[in-house]
Amino acid sequence: MNAERRLALLRQRLADSGIAAIVVTDVVNIRYITGFEGVFDDQANVACLVTESEAHVFTDSRYTEAVADAAAGTDWSLRGVDQSLYVELCDVLAGVGLDSVALESSMPYGRFRFMSERFDGNVQMIDQWIEEQRQVKEPEELDRMGEAAKLTDHAFEHILSLLAVGMTERDVAWQIEAFIRSAGADGVAFPPIVASGLNSSRPHAIASDKVLEQGDLVTLDLGAKVDGYCADMTRTVVLGNASDQQRELHAVVLEAQKAGFQALRGGLRGQDIDAKAREVIQTAGFVGRFGHGLGHGVGLEVHELPTVSPRGRAAVLTGSVVTVEPGIYIPGLGGVRIEDLVCVESEGCTLLSGSPRELLEL
Repeated sequence: MNAERRLALLRQRLADSGIAAIVVTDVVNIRYITGFEGVFDDQANVACLVTESEAHVFTDSRYTEAVADAAAGTDWSLRGVDQSLYVELCDVLAGVGLDSVALESSMPYGRFRFMSERFDGNVQMIDQWIEEQRQVKEPEELDRMGEAAKLTDHAFEHILSLLAVGMTERDVAWQIEAFIRSAGADGVAFPPIVASGLNSSRPHAIASDKVLEQGDLVTLDLGAKVDGYCADMTRTVVLGNASDQQRELHAVVLEAQKAGFQALRGGLRGQDIDAKAREVIQTAGFVGRFGHGLGHGVGLEVHELPTVSPRGRAAVLTGSVVTVEPGIYIPGLGGVRIEDLVCVESEGCTLLSGSPRELLEL
């Protein structure tokens, strides 16, 4: 991973904005900007301070040994914390005489207020600077995401061999997670969504004790995490023979996904890409039955920039990785979603997911 380049880009943005320093507190952003791997858990007590010439990692004794090892030979230095991380961070800011500092908008309000009151200089809230950097994936990031997508394909193939009437949604979700973990992944990118029968009309249904029944639509949304990077894929299958209505729903969603693939290329706004797929669903008569966006960025997190939805006013950048996941959801009947992971190119996209997209009747 090219952590030196990431740090240089962040410093350039500081310089362009006329801000002397930035404090990074989001753990995922810290992992990205430092390049440290296997050091911090999701709840780590850690912050980074970056100036024009210095880069410090503040953390407590639970992480200092790992940080010291990871920082060796890099631009980063460890600042061990004995008491309050934010008190010591503010003391350092005061000691080096900085006149301005940027704080991430994701910082909890209490901490933002504490630093704003304690720091004598100008405090500015910045929004998604590092998240914007994270959009365009480096080659090694793409390799890891490709491996995560392949493992997800294997997990889907595995669960198809087990899926049967009489299992509960929880049973299926556990089998997915157990397979992904046993296959060598870091874990699942998110708790698997298993939604059967009427539950399939709920896009983010939580796996329940509902028993799978003959004729059920079953939506399976799953993703592995490999070396820190996520995959995300959804398929909807039918237990037994599909009804004409189920076949129609699946066919329309598949056609909408194809329209999304055809529209997707670097430089287009997310809302314009979304509109091409949404038009297919609306023209087929399912107005108001596709409530979420067509897609979202994926990387170190399963939901990140860019946004491919009616709210996506920014351009989708070449080199970003996004989902294409149209769906139709009808309360009292069920729903269908088909989702694949793709890398955005200047004139199209490349599929990272490889599982079959045609309707499977099990």
